Amino acid sequence: MVILPITLPGTFPERVLTITTIKDLAKYLNISVSTVSRALNNHHDVNQTTRENVLQAVEKLNYRPNSVARSLIHKKTYTIGLMVPDIADPFFSSIAVGVEQTLSNNGYQVIYGNTSRDSLKEKQFLESILDRKVDGVILTPNILDQESISTLEKLEIPRVLLRRRTPALLDIPFIDVDHYGGACKAINHLISKGHTNIGFLGMASDSFTSNERLRGYLDTMKKHQLKVSARNQKTAGRTIESGSFAMEALYRESPDITAVFASNDLIGIGALEWLKMEQINVPEQMAVIGFDNLEMSELYSFQLTTIAQPRKQMGQLAAELLLRIINEEENKDSIILETNLIERKTC
Repeated sequence: MVILPITLPGTFPERVLTITTIKDLAKYLNISVSTVSRALNNHHDVNQTTRENVLQAVEKLNYRPNSVARSLIHKKTYTIGLMVPDIADPFFSSIAVGVEQTLSNNGYQVIYGNTSRDSLKEKQFLESILDRKVDGVILTPNILDQESISTLEKLEIPRVLLRRRTPALLDIPFIDVDHYGGACKAINHLISKGHTNIGFLGMASDSFTSNERLRGYLDTMKKHQLKVSARNQKTAGRTIESGSFAMEALYRESPDITAVFASNDLIGIGALEWLKMEQINVPEQMAVIGFDNLEMSELYSFQLTTIAQPRKQMGQLAAELLLRIINEEENKDSIILETNLIERKTC
């Protein structure tokens, strides 16, 4: 039965009851169900007048397709799982925005899994999304160890790794940036400013990302025949507080360094905080460069020189890649994005 607009008595505006079947919409327009479906899905074989009539009717009748019926017709749930290690980290929150915007524009909902870098939570999330029968999943595991690789092998749904490289045993495309090349840019920039004794503040020692940035630091120093030593390298963590502690440890042990490469912006900002408290002038006495280009690195009190990676674009590309896999399209290759040097006031 078609539910038509109802004008209520009195001075109330026209109110429209929601219809939930495409059959009702087609009956109201006196056209076939297939024509309505093609118009709603923007098929090229529907003329512009018909498409406009359908869209006007959708708005007038407040058409909302029944999600269960839609799933049965297309054999999809139109939901995607997104697993991130720390949604409070501004890096991953920016990535999540890119993922969600792209998927929303394509009619999909996102189910979030914030794992707090806990392997048990990662396993629980993967089990839960299988129960929900999602159409695909975008994953950023904290560590790709043998157990997590085994879990990923068992997932029989489209998968994309985001900010993680795929181990040799897995056939999963990924979206990432060139961490090594970005680190080389950072060290070359410091060397161009006359620095020869440069320290490194890394993230976790088992972090692929941090180790790639460390490798770029070491190779560039060696390329310029500059000395590197273990005392000039400290494992910090991922937070502002850990960056402050690591900067103190680095400076106490190597007071002769004149520059520091922090492997993420939060560590770099922590280093700046400690240097400010110790009244060590930046960049006159100590230069600092970060990696990420977080919004807070632009703040006047920091003005951190950094290596930018396109965070939102990474999320968008991961979502687009997953949709291509779901739709069985071509071009399912992994993508490694370039980084850019952002010069501010700390070098």
